[in-house]
Amino acid sequence: MAHKQKVLVLGGSSGIGEAAASAFLASGHEVIIASRSNDKLKAAKSRLGDVATFAVDATDDASVAAMMAAIGPIDHLVLTAGGGGSGGPFAQIGAAALAVAFEAKLMAQARLAQAAIPHLSQSGSITFTGGVAGQKALPGMVAAGVTNMGLEALAKALAVEIAPVRVNIVVPGLVDTPAYAGIPDDMRTGFFAGAAAGLPVGRVGKASDIGAAILAIATNGYMTGTSVVVDGGGHL
Repeated sequence: MAHKQKVLVLGGSSGIGEAAASAFLASGHEVIIASRSNDKLKAAKSRLGDVATFAVDATDDASVAAMMAAIGPIDHLVLTAGGGGSGGPFAQIGAAALAVAFEAKLMAQARLAQAAIPHLSQSGSITFTGGVAGQKALPGMVAAGVTNMGLEALAKALAVEIAPVRVNIVVPGLVDTPAYAGIPDDMRTGFFAGAAAGLPVGRVGKASDIGAAILAIATNGYMTGTSVVVDGGGHL
């Protein structure tokens, strides 16, 4: 491994963020995980081990600024915060659903990226997390689609604007994470099985699949302005 680097993972208390934190730790880096919930951070720390934690409200400018001031210089910023917004036909959910999705994911990740720019090493990186709804038309997922498309546009623009800091975005497909924990077990199992049957790899994603991709993206010094799709071949 190259020299030990300092990595801040937003949304690092569960799911893809926690998996990314685990991948960086396994590679010998210094890792800080941040999310809104102190309880979730404490639980994640018990699973991960040697990580620092920081509670932050990614929808609040002052909270984000205070966190960055306290943490100081970093090498890599990983942004996994936010959901995709309400599902359903646009005629039913309306423009208000887009505004909710924007604030929860696009604006949250954008706010964190902007606050981190002065603290990033010139050889460092930002990795956003989008979703496949931003790359293909998925009926009933217009809020997620528009939000994730916005994140891809932001990542590409920043790759030029703040160079030589590298900026990329990982684009997961369907991934089995705690986000689906509220669905009854039998329904969740059936949903994942049906989705897996339509994928070339024959399974849905695991958080560790995306975490490994984030580590590779962030530490590849010749990669910037790129959308890396990790969806089991669902885009084919």
